[in-house]
Amino acid sequence: MLTSAISLQEYLAQWLANVKNRVRPSTYDGYEGLVRVHIIPHLGHIRLGKLTPDHISRGWDTMLKEGKSASVVEHAHLRLSKALTDAVKRQLIYRNPCQAVSAPKADKRELHPPDAQAIHRLLETARDTDYYELLHTAFYTGLRRNEALALRWRDLDLNEATISVGRSLYRAKGGQSLYQAPKTAKGRRLVSLTPSSVLVLRALRERQQTDGLLQGHEVNDDSLVFRYRNGNPMLPRAVSGAFKKLVHRAGLEGYRFHDTRHAHATLMLRQGVHPKIVQERLGHAKVGTTLDIYSHVTPGLQQAAALRFDEGLAISAPEAVAEPVLG
Repeated sequence: MLTSAISLQEYLAQWLANVKNRVRPSTYDGYEGLVRVHIIPHLGHIRLGKLTPDHISRGWDTMLKEGKSASVVEHAHLRLSKALTDAVKRQLIYRNPCQAVSAPKADKRELHPPDAQAIHRLLETARDTDYYELLHTAFYTGLRRNEALALRWRDLDLNEATISVGRSLYRAKGGQSLYQAPKTAKGRRLVSLTPSSVLVLRALRERQQTDGLLQGHEVNDDSLVFRYRNGNPMLPRAVSGAFKKLVHRAGLEGYRFHDTRHAHATLMLRQGVHPKIVQERLGHAKVGTTLDIYSHVTPGLQQAAALRFDEGLAISAPEAVAEPVLG
């Protein structure tokens, strides 16, 4: 086995070129950004074969001292480890030095999604804007922002009240809109709609048909579901910015668009919907992921389950028979 004499920077450039066509565009851009902005400035000058756990540990410590978050350092560590594992497979190095380093763990973000009252306030605030139908759908289905923005009318069956999720929108460098497949097989899914969602989406389709006739743009099965009245597509950053303004107008603060998803899952779990169903609606790969993210709901579910068990056992238990008193 040969020890490589090239620098880590040179190797990472090769590695990125190799993985570019094997991962989604958004995944590649994430890898490239971490390598360019965080890994190379701290470790890129070191020879690949001379890179040690101590080099890596000091690099992460420096990043933390510079004010980088533990989350950023953790992601940099994971990406570097993946690249070095590939170097081991290619017999460029004997072992992966990242395996001997304990990267900082990011604190789990506490979730405080909008409750039912806040959801109603947000939807009422958005009612006369272009974003009402998008927000209604997000709250009522739990779709990710970029999944919703990638929907075409052909993906909706309003007679059967379902949405077929099979792609998401990604804005690549240079402003190009790309549509990419879900990360996992579970991400490709069929999501049932509520009756109110069907009504909202039917009304949206009718309005778009009218707008299209008046403004000269076509609306067909391949048209995007969520776009502006002039026919232009809604883009992720603009939607997030508009949501932030709507939150402020509603007299609320601190919510992000992604909290529509958290609100949907939290409300379903609190209503007693089985976590497996919630997992399927959200498109998580494993039910454990759903339970881990929404662990803040678990204590209430545990208490409710304990009460139901107690009530069920009391109902099914035979009446106690009094023992005779012996004199």
